[in-house]
Amino acid sequence: MGRRSRESEQSRTLGKALLLTLGSTIVPGSGHLALRKRAGWFLLAIFLLLLGGGLYIGLTLTQEELLKYAVSPRVLLGAIIACAVLAVLWITVVLRTFALARPRGGMRAGGRIAATLVVVTLCAVIAAPFGYAAYTVNTYRSLLQNLFPTNGSTAGGQGGTQPSQGGDVEAIKKPRLNILLVGSDAGPDRTGTRTDTMMVASLDTRSGQTVLFGLPRNLQRAQFPPGSPMARQFPNGFHDGRDPNSGEYLLNALYKYGNEHPQLAPSGPSTVAGLNLLNSSIGQMLGVELDYYIQVNMAGFASIIDALGGVDVNVGPRPIPINGLGPHGEQIRPKGWIPAGQQHLNGEQALWYGRARSDGSDYMRMSRQRCLIKYVIEQKSPMDMLTNFQGVAAATQDNVATNIPQDVLPALLGLANKARALPIQSISFDPNLSTRNGGKFSTAMPDFNYMREVVRNAQAMTTSTSASPTTTSTATPPSSTPGKPGTPTGKPPVRTSGTQPPAGSSPNIAPPDSLDQICSTDPGQTEKN
Repeated sequence: MGRRSRESEQSRTLGKALLLTLGSTIVPGSGHLALRKRAGWFLLAIFLLLLGGGLYIGLTLTQEELLKYAVSPRVLLGAIIACAVLAVLWITVVLRTFALARPRGGMRAGGRIAATLVVVTLCAVIAAPFGYAAYTVNTYRSLLQNLFPTNGSTAGGQGGTQPSQGGDVEAIKKPRLNILLVGSDAGPDRTGTRTDTMMVASLDTRSGQTVLFGLPRNLQRAQFPPGSPMARQFPNGFHDGRDPNSGEYLLNALYKYGNEHPQLAPSGPSTVAGLNLLNSSIGQMLGVELDYYIQVNMAGFASIIDALGGVDVNVGPRPIPINGLGPHGEQIRPKGWIPAGQQHLNGEQALWYGRARSDGSDYMRMSRQRCLIKYVIEQKSPMDMLTNFQGVAAATQDNVATNIPQDVLPALLGLANKARALPIQSISFDPNLSTRNGGKFSTAMPDFNYMREVVRNAQAMTTSTSASPTTTSTATPPSSTPGKPGTPTGKPPVRTSGTQPPAGSSPNIAPPDSLDQICSTDPGQTEKN
């Protein structure tokens, strides 16, 4: 018996030891099968069980469940810990395999050095993917924690931190969710931030049906909540009677004014006075409670589009200039052109598709901006954000701010998935909007009561009244284009939610337009009339 044991010890060569160690590197427990059969089968069973469990979860997990886990910092922290534990256990198995299989008679110095290098390399092969996975998940977790607030406070970014007002999670349970979308012109060639893109996305929380309300940058006499410092300062709206044509009192200058006069701005929902002032004013003018905001500057928007691989856009029948205007609105020679027709745009091109106005009016630009949102929603799912999150994380750093809480994210992402399958409706408060008598909406002397009626009507027409989440808003194709400027009838097309307009909608109030119809031809066509 002793002789057989000595022969077994002598038969252990360095090559066989390293071969068995390599086996445990590929499949944990396989190297032990030749050394400690019972332990080998045990380790192999655990490995196969973990592998099978992972495959089962991956194949059976729904997209909604995956999104829910993917935006949970606790789940992500657990994934990081799991990566570290699995890596340590696997490396331990490899080291133990070599310790059992190495020659007992001793090794020469060269053999010891070679064996050490090989074993260290094999351990590094195991540690590298687990380390990369843990680093990647941690990067994503940091993005969630830095961008989205917890229950106690909002996150940083452009919006700073602000104590939570409470009841954030309840917002998603309301019939409608209203989100302010702000695009700023902050950039290296700009002084003083102005908000050239201002929209409110109003989502039906049951069906996901969305209506976008666009506010032009040149809207005058912006209103404020009664009794607020700004309402007392400007009882007739944001306007300077001494200089009625001043650009410093347009809606897009309100952000800058709030930052210069923080004592006149509300304390929330962010720590940026200009954003708070703009939020309160838009909510007052539209007659809605704004639940959350999302602010993106130019650099951030272009980088996010690039991170998502670009976006397909119907540019229209004419090329669009890139950088055809200077910082003060002066005409300059474009540094390039976006070709006409159906195009795949990168971040910079998409930015100028939404910003260019040297080829037309602000209202043409507003239509393109709404179309751009439509294209991004339709083409880029929440899963695209997850699969490209490293690029998205880099793009959002210091470029995006929001007060959407982490607890709301799972439900909001699920709602976004529903919204992708439904046509987006749109209202723009510009001179193309019909008034009750068939006239044109005035941005110089806005009828704020009418604006609020339009919003209520559009929300009523796009709110689900049944338990079914598939109710959509459709438009009855007119034989002409009623409701548009220059048409004889002045009557808007009739739209229905499901089959008939719901109670509360009014045929005398301008209904929302379908972005599908606007963007399928020329987004700026109606704005030229």
